[in-house]
Amino acid sequence: MAERSVDKKEQIIKTAMQLFAVKGSSSTSMQEIAELCGISKGSLYLVFKSKEELKRSIYIYCFRMIRDPLLREEQESRRTPQEKLRNQIEILLHHVYELREFLQRQIQELSGREQTEVPDWLRNSNLTLFNWFQAKLESLYGKEILPYTGDLCLIAHGTISSYVRVMFYQETPISIARMADHLVDLLNIMVSGLLTRHPDPLISSSILSGWMEVHEGNQRRNPLQLIKEMKDLLSASTAIPPQAKEDMLESLTILEGEVLVPHPRRAIIQGMLSNLRTFPELAKELEELQKLITSYKNNLCAFN
Repeated sequence: MAERSVDKKEQIIKTAMQLFAVKGSSSTSMQEIAELCGISKGSLYLVFKSKEELKRSIYIYCFRMIRDPLLREEQESRRTPQEKLRNQIEILLHHVYELREFLQRQIQELSGREQTEVPDWLRNSNLTLFNWFQAKLESLYGKEILPYTGDLCLIAHGTISSYVRVMFYQETPISIARMADHLVDLLNIMVSGLLTRHPDPLISSSILSGWMEVHEGNQRRNPLQLIKEMKDLLSASTAIPPQAKEDMLESLTILEGEVLVPHPRRAIIQGMLSNLRTFPELAKELEELQKLITSYKNNLCAFN
């Protein structure tokens, strides 16, 4: 029965996406969505209480459609950080291209709104993406690149956005695979230049501090940083049995994946934290991690 309910919800979401891509969300009525789904308007409102709730579920659906293969690639132990990044860019571009009609229409609608009308969850996702990018830069190039995180974040965002527009609006013979290779090459060239010349960052640490959440007694601390530290502690420990260490690392990796997305699944986060509580070796770090993740609770919504 639960599986049928999920299938029905997914059918409604996919149908609404088709209509939104053609007409735009503001010009599409719930009645039209219900008719195309072959159900009554009342049945539609039993699944989604409002059009806003339906739109929110569509965005979550799209994010998770892209997120899941990205996380699988992140967990590939046989690939280097550089290979993972290149593959993740290709995965991202493929899915964005697949969703291009819907995304184009949403971009058009958002561009016509006042900034205050942009959904909170969309604005709040910037910090999560920034934290992910910072961790990715460190894994690829080391701590020396971190002062340039702000500059590289803006450049990468603008570059990828421009290439996505090329995919959307231009008839181009360039393959997505080649585009992914090229974007990684551009990043490597920029990083090489910065680490060779060491110019002063344009986006300074004082500007960065405004982008990062401030936690009491722990400025610019975030869950991703602490999870990475916990992984490092576990990897270096010789006192923890191998199987226990593997279980803890797996729980931390799953937890990391949930923190990275705009709408983490509350049940998954609670389950992973519960798993980690069985290991006293990380009690102090886990207590801090629980507090940090609690500050993200407004983003913890599940697609179910």
